[in-house]
Amino acid sequence: MRIKSHRLIGDDISQRTSPNQGGPFAAAAPDTLILHFTNGDDAAWAIDALRDPTPGGRVSAHLVVHRDGAVTQLVPFDTIAWHAGHSAWGGRTDFNQCSIGIEIDNAGRLQPEADHFVSWRGAGYDDSDVVQATHRNERAPSWWHRYPQPQLDRVELLCALLVDRYKMRWILGHEEIAPDRKHDPGPAFPLDELRQRVLGQEPMLFYEDMDKTPV
Repeated sequence: MRIKSHRLIGDDISQRTSPNQGGPFAAAAPDTLILHFTNGDDAAWAIDALRDPTPGGRVSAHLVVHRDGAVTQLVPFDTIAWHAGHSAWGGRTDFNQCSIGIEIDNAGRLQPEADHFVSWRGAGYDDSDVVQATHRNERAPSWWHRYPQPQLDRVELLCALLVDRYKMRWILGHEEIAPDRKHDPGPAFPLDELRQRVLGQEPMLFYEDMDKTPV
């Protein structure tokens, strides 16, 4: 897997350009990766939503990572995508202007129902696809859709590739730049561990030594 002309090239990678995009990034941007879960039915559902040009619902991301590790690119890496929304962290706002967005196919928070679990869209999940964990912005445990290992491996590889190519300084969850309204990628995703492996940043050092406490 490699990057050529700001697009991914490699096995299991496809291109489906979204019309929902801004202009080119400013000089020295992007410098941050933002990780999301799609909170929907599957990768195809997410790709359709991220390519929908309907006014009022125009969103996009640079990449969608499928559950089997395949990747669909929607916006080139030198172009602004609309994935962060109202956001703030470390004294900065409007992270669309300085970040690459990676959407990970995952249903997010689930609710127990009889002998299985359901998403907000009504899809059912077996116990083997569910993790009970406490969100970093919450106090009580709840239920979350599990990330399969091939998907986690591909997300980490993508992060390492993008950090190397674009000299990224930070990897953040949407839940960190919009904690009042977003929960992704959620506690089922090993965000702190990924940061440590890719950037060499311990969780506490990430916030304290770099003086980037969430706002």
